[in-house]
Formats: sequence, structure tokens, C-alpha cells
Amino acid sequence: MKCQGKFKFKGLQKRDGGKFTNSNGQEINYAAKYQLKVDEQTEDGIYERTFNISLDSPLLEVLLITKPYSDIVIEFDIVFYGNNCRVIPVAILDK
Repeated sequence: MKCQGKFKFKGLQKRDGGKFTNSNGQEINYAAKYQLKVDEQTEDGIYERTFNISLDSPLLEVLLITKPYSDIVIEFDIVFYGNNCRVIPVAILDK
């Protein structure tokens, strides 16, 4: 399933990968990524939203040259996993 939304671009921050030990004593590794921050205006106010972007994502080509507080339209894939769902950015439709 796909959807899209209009946002104000706030910034893109690179997060290093690493590892941690969970409560069961297992070592959990996580990859480096970018964190996309945008503002969404709703009927109830303005809310900051964050999305994880992989280092090899084609979205980075556009996002790295986007100026802060620019209007952008993002297309998302909605993926359902049992009782959860993920909203995954897949394209920048308008800048």
C-alpha cells in the first residue's frame, strides 16, 4: 500500500551504526543510517516526524541538497507485520 504526505523539511542527520546488549544478554548490531526530520501540519497542530533512511537509499540524492524548511511531498510504502505497521519513505515527489 502507498500513501503520500506534504511536509516541511527540517534536516537530515547521519547516525553511526553500533551494537548494544539487550535485556536477555544478546548482542544486537544496528547499521548506520540517516535520520530524516520533517514537520507535519495537522488539524491538531504541527508535529515533528522522523524517518530512518538507509545509506544506499536513492532518496539521499534529493534530500542532501534540500534546503531547510522547504516544502516536500514524500511517498511512503505502508508495510504490515502482524500487529505492527511500518511507514517507509520511498520517493520525493515534489520539492
